[in-house]
Amino acid sequence: MNRLELLRHIVANLHVQPLTAGLITEQSLDASPFARARLGPQGTIGVLRAGGEAFSDLTDAIFREAPLLLRGSTFKDVSDEVFLILIQNFLGRKASGIAAADVSFVELAIEKWFAANSGSHHLYIPCILTPRPAPAFRVGPILFTFIDDFVERLPKDNQSVFDLTYSGVLKEMAAQRAGWMAEVDVDRCMRKRGEELAELSVDLAIAAIQIVIHPDQSRYMSRMTARTVPRYRFGLSEGGGMVSPTVTNQEPGLALGAGTFEHYLKEADEIIKAAGAQISAFLTGSGALPILCSAWADAAYWYHEGLAEPLDTIAVPKLETAIEVLLRSESSSGSQKRVVEAIGTFYGLEPDQLINPTSQVTVKEFAKDLVRDRSRILHGTWSTLAHSMRASRGSLEGLVVKLLAHYMFEVQIYAGTPGATDARDAFLSFVKARRGVP
Repeated sequence: MNRLELLRHIVANLHVQPLTAGLITEQSLDASPFARARLGPQGTIGVLRAGGEAFSDLTDAIFREAPLLLRGSTFKDVSDEVFLILIQNFLGRKASGIAAADVSFVELAIEKWFAANSGSHHLYIPCILTPRPAPAFRVGPILFTFIDDFVERLPKDNQSVFDLTYSGVLKEMAAQRAGWMAEVDVDRCMRKRGEELAELSVDLAIAAIQIVIHPDQSRYMSRMTARTVPRYRFGLSEGGGMVSPTVTNQEPGLALGAGTFEHYLKEADEIIKAAGAQISAFLTGSGALPILCSAWADAAYWYHEGLAEPLDTIAVPKLETAIEVLLRSESSSGSQKRVVEAIGTFYGLEPDQLINPTSQVTVKEFAKDLVRDRSRILHGTWSTLAHSMRASRGSLEGLVVKLLAHYMFEVQIYAGTPGATDARDAFLSFVKARRGVP
């Protein structure tokens, strides 16, 4: 159905049901005729089940076909507002009287609602990077500041205001040993969506740091509010009549001596800047090549998640997915083909050449093994809990890091060439030609 037909169907199913005495129970909710409803002075007002699918389809059409809404709001927020507009303006009307002007009315009302409720937000996001102090630095639009330096520049002229605003966050950061504060500006967003975009952008910035710093020291770098590991792991075991306690410090960057963290960032300045450009494109929803930039952002996020995963059999599918989304693979055979193509494009290796001088595995066999490993885990051929994949994990981590780094450099160059199109095949052809790969 088109939007006019959807709106007519919804209006035909707008209904008011008088309140009945008694408690609201699970049984009464199950027996409700509404797909969506709210309580009002007249009783229960809402869309009957027969109109529920049309309501969802209309909301989805409005949400997904408006770039500002898609970037700056959530489907739930838009759905809530569409529902409110419908019951306030269409209750009691006949479906046959609904015209195209009514569809335009709903769309314009949503535009006005978004304009009134969206804006610019400066967000503070606690992070766990390294326990040692280092100078503040940027990864594109994200500013990272060591917590002592961050606190030093905070206004403290009014202690009660300070306690009400910053104190709670700083106490939680101290408890979780989150030593860094990330700051990011998000424009043209509703607050909830702005927070989501800011957090995802920080995740991508941390992924860029993880590309620069070896996994042994960066694996558990994360936002404080993301999935992470406790700073200390305590264990207790008994054997031979003795009880043995253990404690392991799992903080990321612990072995990075004074000055080492900033040294790595300085040495990899070009990588950090290239990643920053990709993150800016993601955050603003702009850029000349949104599909190619989105592929990098998606892949970097999967790498960030895969790196932190403690179980190898879960990490390997995540890392392999990073390659798939980077190369836009659509099937197992397509994934294998594109891994071979990517290695050929970025490294100049033919399918029958060895993946590296110390290996006896060819590029083609390497790609086949990667796709096989993921498939067998996801389809249950190999046990998720009993199978060992350590060799696969190490190879994948190295491959993904290099592909992400090469990809973002090449996208920057490609974007500046006349006639560049936002298509994977055209991009890879450009990279091959630039690198002299047959």
